[in-house]
Amino acid sequence: MLITAINWLYVIFTTYFAGYGFHHLMTGISFLQHSVPQRRNAALRTAPYEVKFRENYLITGIVLVSIYSQFVSIWHGVGCAANIILFVMSLVVCVYAIREMFYKILSYGLGRNISMNQIIIYIVIFLIVAYCTSHGIEHYDTGLYHAQAIHWNEAYGAVKGLGNFNQRLAYNSAVYPLSALYSFAWAGGVSMHTMAGYFVLLLSWKCVDIIQVKRRGYFTLPDAVRLIAIYYIFTILDEIVSPASDYFVMCMVLYILISWLDLDRDREKRFYPYAMLCILVVYAVTLKLSAAPLLLLAIKPIWKIMHAKLISRPKAIWYFIGLGLFVAIPFFIRNMIISGWLVYPVTAIDLFSFAWKIPKGTAQYDAHEIAVYGRGYTDAGLYNISIWDWFPGWFKALSAFNKAMLIADAVFLAGLLVFAVIYLVMQIRSGGITFEFPFRKSNGKRSRRKGQKLGNKSGIKPLKKGKKSLFDNAGKVVLMARHRTVSFKDFIFIDTIAYVALAFFILSSPLVRYGALYIWLPAVLMTGKLVTLLFYQRGAEKRLMPVVIAFIAVFIGYKSVRLVMYEIPRFKPYYLLTQQDYMTYELESYEIDGYTFYYPVTGDQTGYAPFPSAPTRADVKLMGDDIKDGFLRNK
Repeated sequence: MLITAINWLYVIFTTYFAGYGFHHLMTGISFLQHSVPQRRNAALRTAPYEVKFRENYLITGIVLVSIYSQFVSIWHGVGCAANIILFVMSLVVCVYAIREMFYKILSYGLGRNISMNQIIIYIVIFLIVAYCTSHGIEHYDTGLYHAQAIHWNEAYGAVKGLGNFNQRLAYNSAVYPLSALYSFAWAGGVSMHTMAGYFVLLLSWKCVDIIQVKRRGYFTLPDAVRLIAIYYIFTILDEIVSPASDYFVMCMVLYILISWLDLDRDREKRFYPYAMLCILVVYAVTLKLSAAPLLLLAIKPIWKIMHAKLISRPKAIWYFIGLGLFVAIPFFIRNMIISGWLVYPVTAIDLFSFAWKIPKGTAQYDAHEIAVYGRGYTDAGLYNISIWDWFPGWFKALSAFNKAMLIADAVFLAGLLVFAVIYLVMQIRSGGITFEFPFRKSNGKRSRRKGQKLGNKSGIKPLKKGKKSLFDNAGKVVLMARHRTVSFKDFIFIDTIAYVALAFFILSSPLVRYGALYIWLPAVLMTGKLVTLLFYQRGAEKRLMPVVIAFIAVFIGYKSVRLVMYEIPRFKPYYLLTQQDYMTYELESYEIDGYTFYYPVTGDQTGYAPFPSAPTRADVKLMGDDIKDGFLRNK
């Protein structure tokens, strides 16, 4: 735990100042600034976006450092030199920013009103997650290829045709260069694997805001996503010792959704924070392709940019497109180097004819095998069977919880359609004006948001006295106060994307550990919305708050006790100091062009060392005199 904690302090230092420097530059660009009034009835002026939460620096920094590690891996191994450069750059930003940083911390805290109790909670979470990252159950695929992928990035970086030597290494992910950067294998011969736990730590810190429910006195939609995020964290704590890409991407997706809904709840008008979250989505896709449906979130910041004032709209849009490409380009380049494909094993995009390219038939078979494995089969020949044939068996194999969530998704889909119809009717009835803030009755008259003009210019035709619409009562329930909840249209937008992500998951490779979150999200979002609607009823806070607080306390308490009971018989004192190493396996050696390679005596797992190794004896040859020159398949 101690070694893991020290490793994370270094990660926090380098990523915080990377993120700080990036946001400092970005918010200073004029055409990315938002227009605000200087005073009432005054002309608009541009103002830079003020980053609200300092944790944004950490998450932005981890993306930047990940991009950096991928670029380094294109030319060289990700080791000591890469860390020296990163540390020096972070130190320069630290010296430059230290005055402003301390001024903001002293003035505003860490970006929110933080009490001493909250600081203690953050520290306790840090230590708990560090302890869980120090040991646990090693994922099967870690011994199969995760550890070797990290070892290759430490030693050589991206190597041409590496997928020919070990086909699973062609499943490129931004996870492996990042893990290699912070593994410090060059320092002591032991490769640390702490980054899955670090992503869990970032998500855990994001979930701490669940305690704000009691202070606010009401429940909001992002709180519902925080609860399912906490459930997911407790589910994987015993496995985060493994650098499996599933954990990275699920934590990133949850972080994005919570942040997005926080912005929606606060009625954020500026496009900058939404656009930056979309850049995080691009990064999530480089971690694992299952996050691709979330790219639809980009619709909202594009719409906001098109309606923003006093900025160059084309410049802003093209700037963020360029930024997204900057995030994705090293991922694509590494794909081309390792497998010869732009995105392996997707063969629909066939652009290159490199000598080291994995044959198309092999890539297609690999893609089919991944898909059928997710459906519960092992024979790739079953790829083309109908969904009506494989879905019943797949559903039957789900856990009771996942079955219940999937059934709830189906039921709530009808509810989403009903909500959409109600919203459209209300839009038509209002003459095209969006009722994001409710009209509350006061002294028998309708009140309105300050500055809102009603009358002929608004296009609203008021109802005659005493005449009521069918949707008057629905409006009182559905339309929420500005400070309380995500607006109706924003909810429909995010829930629709959740259903698209679920459909993509089921139709691609629906193995639960690949994307259990996609099964949970639609039901969680709709349940959260219904709870917020209940809170809008007059006097509901007094009745519902004790129930909600008790549920949150019992849920977290129960999970915490279960975790402690699970850990007690497995406790070993040295976990408090060091981290559990990769598992080892019995391997046999053989030579290719004078270099020694390894493969397992039994099974297909090889672990981290000896290196280099593959699940089977590779039928390849070197492209040059050195192993870093790449591999070609023997004809």
